Amino acid sequence: MRALVSLVVVVAAAAHAFADSPTCAVTIARAPDDVRATVESWLANERCEIPLTVRIIPTDDGLYIYAQDERDRIHERTVPDAQSAGVLIASWTADDGIVIPAPETVTAPEPPPAAKPSPSPHDWIAPAALHARAPIAKPSASHWLTFGAAVGSANSIGIRAELEVLRRGAFSADMLIKWGDSSMDALSDPQNSGYYLARFRDASTLAGAHYTWKVRELWHVRAGVAAGIVASQLNLEYMSFSTGGTSTANASMISAIAEGSLLVGRSFGESWEFDVGPIATVSNQGWYMVNQQETLVRAPGAVLAFAGIRRAL
Repeated sequence: MRALVSLVVVVAAAAHAFADSPTCAVTIARAPDDVRATVESWLANERCEIPLTVRIIPTDDGLYIYAQDERDRIHERTVPDAQSAGVLIASWTADDGIVIPAPETVTAPEPPPAAKPSPSPHDWIAPAALHARAPIAKPSASHWLTFGAAVGSANSIGIRAELEVLRRGAFSADMLIKWGDSSMDALSDPQNSGYYLARFRDASTLAGAHYTWKVRELWHVRAGVAAGIVASQLNLEYMSFSTGGTSTANASMISAIAEGSLLVGRSFGESWEFDVGPIATVSNQGWYMVNQQETLVRAPGAVLAFAGIRRAL
């Protein structure tokens, strides 16, 4: 009887030991043979809590592991080798919190911003209006008004106004109005019995043309010619050596006049300019004096220094 009791105890202990031995319900549906063997060796020593169906697929980065448990949860990870695969799958089936750190992912630096392409030759010569970002150039003034004063030979002094009425590129057409005084002093008469003092007042209207050269950005040179008519008023005074007395006479005439100019100027902003330079005038006037039976010939020309302000209209 004692022998029978001992045999029952031994059988019960063996059954209890077999029940506590580790069993793992992990089904490896797909894996390379060497990887399968390594994973199974890891699972043999682990306590399995969650059944898994596992597929292990070799990739360029290592081993891709796809596992699905009995609750249809999906586990995915890529590991570098079979040992890491065994540890990872054992942690999933044991559900004991073992986490295999994923390989660090090196983030590639962001590429530098692409350089803007160089403009094509077509863009260089295209009108500014075709470029949405190009500033729109302000159109140049269509007319300029010039006003200034001049002094020069033959005791000349005067003022002048010039209006630009037409422009084509560097060429312009202008209308000019001038007022001036000049004189001829101590003119001897042919008999040497006295001398003359002649005073002239002139009002001129001329039409002219100018050509303008731009120098750098702010400077320019303007060359011009003009022709028109001049209305002159003569105040003549005669002083006699013999009597010491004086006599006066007045006369007027209209004659042709021409001029040439070469002016240098500078711009101040978009609407103002300053011009200086020489102006030469030419006219032909002869005043016949009845009492003296002779002609008083006026100096045929004068050279004046001009300075003026120009305003864009």
